[in-house]
Amino acid sequence: MNAHSQCGAIRRKWLIWLAIPFLLVLLLAGYWGVMKFRHQHARTVWKDATLTQLMQIGLTSEVVTNELQQIREKSASSPIGWGNEHVLLMTNGEFLVYAFYHGFNTGFIDHLFLAQGSDGHWYYSTYHFCHSLAGIIGDEAPGSLAEFARRYSVRQFDGKSDVCLQHTWP
Repeated sequence: MNAHSQCGAIRRKWLIWLAIPFLLVLLLAGYWGVMKFRHQHARTVWKDATLTQLMQIGLTSEVVTNELQQIREKSASSPIGWGNEHVLLMTNGEFLVYAFYHGFNTGFIDHLFLAQGSDGHWYYSTYHFCHSLAGIIGDEAPGSLAEFARRYSVRQFDGKSDVCLQHTWP
Protein backbone atom coordinates (compact mmCIF):
# COMPACT_ATOMS: atom_id res chain seq x y z
CA MET A 1 0.00 0.00 0.00
CA ASN A 2 2.87 2.32 0.73
CA ALA A 3 4.32 1.90 -2.79
CA HIS A 4 0.87 2.64 -4.27
CA SER A 5 0.54 5.88 -2.32
CA GLN A 6 4.06 6.97 -3.36
CA CYS A 7 3.16 6.31 -7.00
CA GLY A 8 0.00 8.41 -6.62
CA ALA A 9 1.98 11.25 -5.05
CA ILE A 10 4.46 11.20 -7.94
CA ARG A 11 1.60 11.33 -10.46
CA ARG A 12 0.03 14.29 -8.68
CA LYS A 13 3.35 16.15 -8.65
CA TRP A 14 3.79 15.36 -12.34
CA LEU A 15 0.30 16.66 -13.09
CA ILE A 16 0.95 19.82 -11.13
CA TRP A 17 4.21 20.46 -12.99
CA LEU A 18 2.46 19.86 -16.32
CA ALA A 19 -0.46 22.08 -15.35
CA ILE A 20 1.72 25.10 -14.45
CA PRO A 21 2.90 25.84 -18.04
CA PHE A 22 -0.61 25.21 -19.33
CA LEU A 23 -2.05 27.70 -16.83
CA LEU A 24 0.65 30.26 -17.67
CA VAL A 25 -0.17 29.99 -21.39
CA LEU A 26 -3.86 30.30 -20.57
CA LEU A 27 -3.24 33.41 -18.44
CA LEU A 28 -1.10 35.02 -21.15
CA ALA A 29 -3.72 34.30 -23.80
CA GLY A 30 -6.41 35.81 -21.57
CA TYR A 31 -4.30 38.90 -20.90
CA TRP A 32 -3.59 39.28 -24.63
CA GLY A 33 -7.31 38.97 -25.43
CA VAL A 34 -8.33 41.56 -22.85
CA MET A 35 -5.64 44.02 -24.00
CA LYS A 36 -6.58 43.56 -27.65
CA PHE A 37 -10.24 44.16 -26.80
CA ARG A 38 -9.40 47.34 -24.84
CA HIS A 39 -7.24 48.76 -27.63
CA GLN A 40 -9.75 47.83 -30.34
CA HIS A 41 -12.47 49.51 -28.29
CA ALA A 42 -10.35 52.68 -28.00
CA ARG A 43 -9.81 52.59 -31.78
CA THR A 44 -13.56 52.23 -32.36
CA VAL A 45 -14.32 55.16 -30.04
CA TRP A 46 -11.68 57.21 -31.91
CA LYS A 47 -13.33 56.26 -35.22
CA ASP A 48 -16.76 57.46 -34.09
CA ALA A 49 -15.45 60.77 -32.75
CA THR A 50 -13.25 61.33 -35.79
CA LEU A 51 -16.01 60.73 -38.32
CA THR A 52 -18.07 63.34 -36.49
CA GLN A 53 -15.11 65.73 -36.50
CA LEU A 54 -14.45 65.19 -40.23
CA MET A 55 -18.14 65.82 -40.99
CA GLN A 56 -17.95 69.07 -39.01
CA ILE A 57 -14.83 70.19 -40.88
CA GLY A 58 -16.50 69.34 -44.19
CA LEU A 59 -15.08 69.82 -47.64
CA THR A 60 -15.65 73.54 -48.00
CA SER A 61 -14.71 74.91 -44.59
CA GLU A 62 -12.22 77.68 -44.00
CA VAL A 63 -9.78 75.12 -42.54
CA VAL A 64 -9.81 73.13 -45.77
CA THR A 65 -9.63 76.23 -47.98
CA ASN A 66 -6.66 77.61 -46.03
CA GLU A 67 -4.78 74.30 -46.06
CA LEU A 68 -5.37 73.83 -49.80
CA GLN A 69 -4.00 77.33 -50.39
CA GLN A 70 -0.93 76.60 -48.22
CA ILE A 71 -0.27 73.35 -50.09
CA ARG A 72 -0.62 75.04 -53.47
CA GLU A 73 1.79 77.76 -52.33
CA LYS A 74 4.21 75.02 -51.20
CA SER A 75 4.20 76.20 -47.60
CA ALA A 76 7.48 75.50 -45.84
CA SER A 77 5.54 74.55 -42.71
CA SER A 78 4.18 71.39 -44.38
CA PRO A 79 6.50 68.37 -44.10
CA ILE A 80 4.54 66.66 -46.89
CA GLY A 81 4.69 68.83 -49.99
CA TRP A 82 1.23 67.70 -51.06
CA GLY A 83 -0.37 67.56 -47.63
CA ASN A 84 -1.02 69.44 -44.45
CA GLU A 85 -2.58 68.80 -41.03
CA HIS A 86 -6.07 67.95 -42.36
CA VAL A 87 -5.76 67.88 -46.16
CA LEU A 88 -3.93 65.85 -48.81
CA LEU A 89 -3.98 67.31 -52.34
CA MET A 90 -3.67 65.18 -55.48
CA THR A 91 -2.06 66.64 -58.62
CA ASN A 92 -5.40 66.67 -60.49
CA GLY A 93 -6.94 68.94 -57.82
CA GLU A 94 -8.84 66.22 -55.92
CA PHE A 95 -8.20 66.20 -52.18
CA LEU A 96 -8.87 64.32 -48.96
CA VAL A 97 -9.81 65.77 -45.58
CA TYR A 98 -8.32 63.19 -43.23
CA ALA A 99 -7.47 62.07 -39.71
CA PHE A 100 -5.15 59.30 -38.61
CA TYR A 101 -4.92 56.90 -35.65
CA HIS A 102 -1.52 55.39 -34.92
CA GLY A 103 -1.85 51.77 -33.86
CA PHE A 104 0.98 49.50 -32.77
CA ASN A 105 3.78 48.81 -35.23
CA THR A 106 3.65 45.18 -34.14
CA GLY A 107 0.39 44.51 -35.94
CA PHE A 108 -1.37 44.07 -32.60
CA ILE A 109 -3.72 46.97 -33.37
CA ASP A 110 -4.01 48.37 -36.88
CA HIS A 111 -3.43 51.98 -37.75
CA LEU A 112 -6.50 53.76 -39.09
CA PHE A 113 -6.70 56.46 -41.75
CA LEU A 114 -10.15 58.02 -42.29
CA ALA A 115 -10.91 60.62 -44.92
CA GLN A 116 -13.63 62.29 -46.91
CA GLY A 117 -12.70 62.90 -50.52
CA SER A 118 -13.52 65.92 -52.63
CA ASP A 119 -15.59 63.45 -54.68
CA GLY A 120 -17.91 63.05 -51.66
CA HIS A 121 -16.84 59.46 -50.88
CA TRP A 122 -15.49 58.26 -47.54
CA TYR A 123 -12.22 56.35 -47.41
CA TYR A 124 -10.27 54.25 -44.92
CA SER A 125 -6.96 52.42 -44.74
CA THR A 126 -4.80 50.59 -42.23
CA TYR A 127 -1.65 51.48 -44.17
CA HIS A 128 1.25 52.41 -41.90
CA PHE A 129 1.46 56.15 -42.55
CA CYS A 130 3.19 56.56 -39.17
CA HIS A 131 2.79 59.56 -36.85
CA SER A 132 1.76 62.70 -38.74
CA LEU A 133 1.92 60.72 -41.99
CA ALA A 134 5.73 60.52 -41.79
CA GLY A 135 5.52 57.32 -43.85
CA ILE A 136 4.68 59.31 -46.98
CA ILE A 137 7.11 62.20 -46.60
CA GLY A 138 9.15 62.27 -49.76
CA ASP A 139 6.53 60.45 -51.82
CA GLU A 140 5.37 62.25 -54.93
CA ALA A 141 1.78 63.44 -54.85
CA PRO A 142 -0.61 60.92 -56.36
CA GLY A 143 -2.31 62.04 -59.56
CA SER A 144 -5.81 61.26 -58.30
CA LEU A 145 -7.81 59.79 -55.44
CA ALA A 146 -7.85 56.48 -57.33
CA GLU A 147 -4.05 56.45 -57.48
CA PHE A 148 -3.85 57.37 -53.78
CA ALA A 149 -6.20 54.47 -53.04
CA ARG A 150 -4.05 51.99 -54.98
CA ARG A 151 -0.78 53.23 -53.52
CA TYR A 152 -1.86 53.24 -49.87
CA SER A 153 -4.39 50.38 -49.67
CA VAL A 154 -7.34 52.74 -49.30
CA ARG A 155 -10.93 51.55 -49.63
CA GLN A 156 -14.28 53.30 -49.79
CA PHE A 157 -16.96 52.92 -47.12
CA ASP A 158 -20.24 54.55 -46.17
CA GLY A 159 -18.80 57.03 -43.64
CA LYS A 160 -20.65 55.48 -40.69
CA SER A 161 -20.20 51.75 -40.32
CA ASP A 162 -17.48 49.72 -38.66
CA VAL A 163 -16.41 48.43 -42.08
CA CYS A 164 -13.60 50.98 -41.85
CA LEU A 165 -12.09 49.04 -38.95
CA GLN A 166 -11.23 46.14 -41.26
CA HIS A 167 -7.62 45.42 -42.19
CA THR A 168 -6.49 46.71 -45.61
CA TRP A 169 -2.69 46.47 -45.51
CA PRO A 170 -0.56 44.38 -46.04
